[in-house]
Amino acid sequence: MTMAKVEGGSVVQVGLPPELRQYSLKHLKNFGWHLVQGTAKPTAETKPGYCWRYGASWSENDGAVYGTWNEEKRPQPFPSWTWQDGEGWVPPVEKPDDGHDYYWDEETQKWIKQEF
Repeated sequence: MTMAKVEGGSVVQVGLPPELRQYSLKHLKNFGWHLVQGTAKPTAETKPGYCWRYGASWSENDGAVYGTWNEEKRPQPFPSWTWQDGEGWVPPVEKPDDGHDYYWDEETQKWIKQEF
């Protein structure tokens, strides 16, 4: 459960501090904390290398806090990977396309076949 602090109709903080976790929901509401409500994730596909993330900007409505869905660039998975517009994060060596499962080894900068 995520909570947000609302002051004067504006969200000023998201995430309940540890020292307030001892209080009941009723007490937290009296302190200006409201539950963050989720909304439906967009069904549209993101661009390559992007993902949907729920969060800012925040708003308060009828005693609850709502965020918005934003399309954000995924974090760089490995230092050796580079960003290519239209593709996302790309390894320096192309992944084999032979039907086997592989994982990336950053130390050797090679694709290693999964052995089950």
